[in-house]
Amino acid sequence: MVKYLKLNFLLLLLLILIPFSTLDGFAQIQNEVTKSGTGGSGEGVFFVNTYPFSFKDGKGYTVVLGEILNNHNFPITDVKIRVNFYNDISNEPIDSVLGDTILDSIPALGTSPVIIKSSAPNSAISRVDMTLLGFDSSPVKPLSLSIITNSLKIGDSLSFSGIITNNDTMDATDIKIHLVSVDIFDPPRVVDISSINLDNSINPGKSQTFSINTTLNPKSVNYYILAESENYLSAKVNIDTKDISSESKIITLNDVTSTNIKQNNSIIFSPIRIDAQIFMQEFTSINSEEHYVFYVQIKEAESGLVEFIGKSSAVLYENSRENPNIIWIPENEGLFFIETYLWNTDDVTLSSPGEILIININTE
Repeated sequence: MVKYLKLNFLLLLLLILIPFSTLDGFAQIQNEVTKSGTGGSGEGVFFVNTYPFSFKDGKGYTVVLGEILNNHNFPITDVKIRVNFYNDISNEPIDSVLGDTILDSIPALGTSPVIIKSSAPNSAISRVDMTLLGFDSSPVKPLSLSIITNSLKIGDSLSFSGIITNNDTMDATDIKIHLVSVDIFDPPRVVDISSINLDNSINPGKSQTFSINTTLNPKSVNYYILAESENYLSAKVNIDTKDISSESKIITLNDVTSTNIKQNNSIIFSPIRIDAQIFMQEFTSINSEEHYVFYVQIKEAESGLVEFIGKSSAVLYENSRENPNIIWIPENEGLFFIETYLWNTDDVTLSSPGEILIININTE
């Protein structure tokens, strides 16, 4: 019988603090990955995003969501994460909770979402930090569960259905399926996790349908599914955008263009206009309007550094088009990416990002 050597890295290798506010707002969209573990070789355990998502639920608990990446070449288990909760007055935590990942076993080079909430409702909580305390090595769980996604319907709630199959030679028992929602950030933040437990085991070669119904987080733009049983795992399955349907309204950001206003060539200090078209389709009998903010973010292509952020605000009405534009005056030469985003006034994304443009700025 093969014995698996448990690797306890508690506190010695993994002590990364990630402070962030529970208040969400618009910031530079690209965030660097925070690394913990062995460091220089690239192996280790990562917090995927340095700015995890947090919110207060309907009962007043502060809920913190994140994602862990296992960048080792072996699976891990027993991942321990501590979340400290603070008020605005003191740097001493007013609450502290120890939690773990959604998956019991995280495969080599795989990820697992994290959800941890405060021990009690507390309106004074305004800041949190996450500390990765440690993990153990784990026996390999075969990726023997496969998932076929059906449709994801978006209205006032989320409704998802699919089929899960056991492709191995033993029963799959104690099966948990997780629908994970992520936002527009890069890397994406986990903003919602909805989980179900199947009542029955699945015999070898057999399948079972399932459905998940949950509330909609309006920050969600993409979704994926994970499943785990006592003895098997599934691969991460992204839900194709063509399988997502809206029952209320769809807002799209289209036809992004850049135009040199004064001459044909793109040169330093010569204004460039970035245009887009926004369209809202309403599928209910209720007339609606949407206050939106059109963001343009321009990044230097080689370094990824943000060169410029501009925004334009207006009101979008059903079945009508808006054509916002932003003027950018380049101050440096080089190759740049032009990214466009559409949010509402509460910093909630309204549509998928616009097409990324590439522009070359010359000195003359």
